[in-house]
Amino acid sequence: MTTLSPEGPACPAARQVSLVIIGRNEEQFIRGAIASALAAAAHVTPSEVLYVDSASTDRTVEYAKAFPIRILQLKPEWTLTPAAGRYTGFRHTAGEYVFFIDGDTEVEGPWLASAIEFLRTHPEYGAVAGVVNEIWVDRDGNHIGGQDNIFGQDLSAKVWDVKSLGGIAVYRRCALEQAGNFNPFVPAGEEREVALRIRMAGFKLARIEGVMGCTHADNRQSWREIVRRFNTSFYDYGVLIRYSAVYGAGLKVVLEEIPYVVSFLCFGLFLILVTPVAIALGLTHVLCGIVILALFALIVKKGLKGACLSICIRSISAYRTLLSLMRTKPLSSESLYVRT
Repeated sequence: MTTLSPEGPACPAARQVSLVIIGRNEEQFIRGAIASALAAAAHVTPSEVLYVDSASTDRTVEYAKAFPIRILQLKPEWTLTPAAGRYTGFRHTAGEYVFFIDGDTEVEGPWLASAIEFLRTHPEYGAVAGVVNEIWVDRDGNHIGGQDNIFGQDLSAKVWDVKSLGGIAVYRRCALEQAGNFNPFVPAGEEREVALRIRMAGFKLARIEGVMGCTHADNRQSWREIVRRFNTSFYDYGVLIRYSAVYGAGLKVVLEEIPYVVSFLCFGLFLILVTPVAIALGLTHVLCGIVILALFALIVKKGLKGACLSICIRSISAYRTLLSLMRTKPLSSESLYVRT
C-alpha cells in the first residue's frame, strides 16, 4: 500500500492495460469489483490493477489488501471526488489503455478484450464504453430491483457514437494526455467535462456492443438517492460550468450536458416574467391553465411519483447549480496535493 506524494512515484515499465478501481466506503462490493477486475485483466495481459481509495472509514481497504493489487489512499483532508480518484489513478499507472471502474461494479473480461481491440484498430476514438446494467440495493446490500442498459445504448448498433461516457469506460492514454486528465475538483459531471475536452482534441467517443459490467446502486429515482446526491455535491453542476468556461466551453456544457436544468430554469424564468403581466391583464386563469397542463403532461409521462421526483430533482439541481456557479473559483489540478 502506498501513501501518495505530490510528485507521485516513478512510472513502472509500460504495460498494455491499466485497470483503475475507485471507491469510498465500498465494503459491500469492493471484493466483487476487484475480483472481476483481476479476471478481466487476465484477458488483456500484460496488465495492472490499481485501487484508489478516497479515505474510506469502513473495511474497504482491509478487504482490498487481500488481493494482489496496488492500493493508493487519498488523505481525508484532500479533495475527495470520483474525479480525484480517476485523476490519481491515471497519474500512477502506465497502461496504453486505462479502464476506469467504480468500486461497486463488476466488469466483464471478454468485453474489455474487445474494447482494447476496437481502440487498437480505430485510432480516431479516444474512449469507449459498453452496456451497463444496474442492480438496485438497499442499505444492507439486498437486491430490491434493477435496470438493464441504464444509458439507453442502441443495442442494434455495433458502434454507437456519443458525446460523453459514464464513469466506467476505457480511455486511450494519449487521448487523456492530449486533452488533460480528469479534473479532481469537479464533483458532478466530471466524465462529461473530460469527454468534451477529448472531443475538442479531435477524438471520437463511442459505446460498442456487449455488456461491459453491472453496477450496484440505489435506485436513482428514489428519495434516498436524491438525499445522498444532495449531500455529496452530485448536483453541483455550477462547478462543471466554471471549469469548462476556463477554456471557452461553458455554454457548450450547459446546452449539451444539463439540458434538464436549463429547461427547468427557463420555465421558472418564464413564470417569473409572465406572472405580473397575467395579473395586470386579468389572465391569471390562463397562466394557471398552462401550469396545470404542464404538470398533467409530466404525470402522464412519468406517473405521480415519478413526476414528484422529477420536479424535486430539477429543483435541487437548479438550486445547487446556481449556488455552486457563484461559489466556485477554479483551481489548478496540482492544488489537489497541496491544499490543507
